[in-house]
Order: sequence, then structure tokens, then C-alpha cells
Amino acid sequence: MSSSSRQFLMIQEEEETGQLYVPSISKKEIKVKAKEDSDRLLDDGELDVAEVFIDATRVSEYLSNFISNIKPHINESQYGKSYDTKAANISFRNTGDRLDYDQDEVYKELKEQLKAREELLKMAYKSKDSIYDGEAAEVMRVGIKTVGKETLVIKF
Repeated sequence: MSSSSRQFLMIQEEEETGQLYVPSISKKEIKVKAKEDSDRLLDDGELDVAEVFIDATRVSEYLSNFISNIKPHINESQYGKSYDTKAANISFRNTGDRLDYDQDEVYKELKEQLKAREELLKMAYKSKDSIYDGEAAEVMRVGIKTVGKETLVIKF
């Protein structure tokens, strides 16, 4: 990994201020920089790509948790509806109300019927024999909507 990408990925605490240092660049610039650095890493071939991937995943996990811990302390009363700093904008928005459809008995019953039908369709898909529903109708074998993909799993 190049020193510039290491500098970007690592949060460094400045000794004199105690403030966290992260470059003030846009999301677009971050994407370009990440692409350039990863391409350079792959082209150089000097480092083990899996090890770099593990290190980057650790940094990502750290940042995700760091953000989760900091975010609740940013509030509208302190920063206003919109706040600009370090070439970025923080704004507060209401996500809107979500209705509780499960309070409606008809909705709840239809939802349960749909869930039961999904289970029946899964059983029909896996079975070599014909499957019939409660009304003696044969349950068709549905096709695959999305083929499962191989994923890369990392545990540390």
C-alpha cells in the first residue's frame, strides 16, 4: 500500500491539538484516490493482496464503530439544521413517519398467508415429488430469481 493511501486510511492524532486528522477531500476524490491506490498496489505486486484486504477491512470496521460512537453526539441544537465544515456538509432531516401496518388485522392475516405460501414454494422447489396446498392444488416449482454468489468472508 502506498504511503499516501496509508496516510489517508489511518486516522492520526496530532500531538499539539489532540484533534483527529483526516484530509478534507470530497467523496468523488476519495473514490478516485482509492481506485488509483488499489490499482497501483495490484500493479506493483510487492504486497500480499489478501493481507492488505484484511488490514483495510480492519480499518473499515474501526471507522464504522468510531462513527457509530461519535454520531449520537452531533445534535441539531448545537449545529443547526445544516452545518458546513472541512469541505463537507452535515444536515438534519426527518425520515418521515412509518405506519404500523401490523395493527390492521386484514394486513396481518394477508402477511401470514404470504409467508406460509413462501414456505410452501420453498418446499416445492426442494422436493422431487409434487406438493399440494390446502385446497388440493398443485404448488408449482418457481424458478430462481437471483443465483447465489460466492462471497468473501473475513473473520478477525
